[in-house]
Amino acid sequence: MSSNDVRAPVVVGVSRSEAAQAAVDWAADAAARHGRPLCLVHGQEWPAGAAPKDRHDDPGQIWASHFRARGQSLLDDLREAAAARIPGLRIGTRLLDGRPASVLREAAEEASLLVVGVHHVSGPGEVFTSGGAGPALVGHPPCPVALVPAAASGFDPAGPVLVGVDGSAASAPAVSYAFDEAAAWEADLLAVQVRRPRYGDWPEDLEESALDISEALAGWREKYPQVLVRQEVAVGSPAVKLAEAAADARCLVVGSRGVGGFRGMVLGSTSRSLSHMAPGPLVVVPRTATGPQ
Repeated sequence: MSSNDVRAPVVVGVSRSEAAQAAVDWAADAAARHGRPLCLVHGQEWPAGAAPKDRHDDPGQIWASHFRARGQSLLDDLREAAAARIPGLRIGTRLLDGRPASVLREAAEEASLLVVGVHHVSGPGEVFTSGGAGPALVGHPPCPVALVPAAASGFDPAGPVLVGVDGSAASAPAVSYAFDEAAAWEADLLAVQVRRPRYGDWPEDLEESALDISEALAGWREKYPQVLVRQEVAVGSPAVKLAEAAADARCLVVGSRGVGGFRGMVLGSTSRSLSHMAPGPLVVVPRTATGPQ
């Protein structure tokens, strides 16, 4: 986890969707494994003209009370489910007014990890559940953001933690997070660098990528000797190849806001593409994230 405060919670955005339930389950497991509390956050976006503040003389107050109670009921139900899943886990809830993405972005300021459920769709003009909060949040909060799809296809709890390595300083926080995650789950770690295809000098290019990965992992192998590490070099589109490699992974970890990453591609665009393509949980680690505590 990436936070300077060991008490910082794992924050998960909730809604009435299948994706949100998957996100809560994943977040609860993460909080338990890393010894952190879990905080369920639900943002209620009030209809135009509705006053979210208590006004007993307002004709709409009865409706407002029911609206607020419905949000709290959702939080209570998911809290009970998380508590039943992991007895003894410290769980808090927050019912806040505002757009889900804005509410979660603010909550992430004090979080070690922000988890959001997403629903993959086929149409390029369509969006995700939770008001499209997942892609809207990628790269903005100071903490890592985990996007958890509703469907379990491609998600192997026993699989390795896959981390994308681009040879730049921007990927260092992602490597740090990936090692910490692999150690927490007693999982293997697979480090992958993707090169865009070009003519000529293939052996030299692949050797350079292998060296990039080794340098990126230097020091972390010694810090986490219990983690079995493998490394691979792939050729093609970074987002496509990482998504393919993540088919059997526990999660895919990438950095964000790294200019020059993946051989000239802006890493932010790779992470955003993966938010639509990753078959399982995707963790996007900002370049400003600190190491695990």
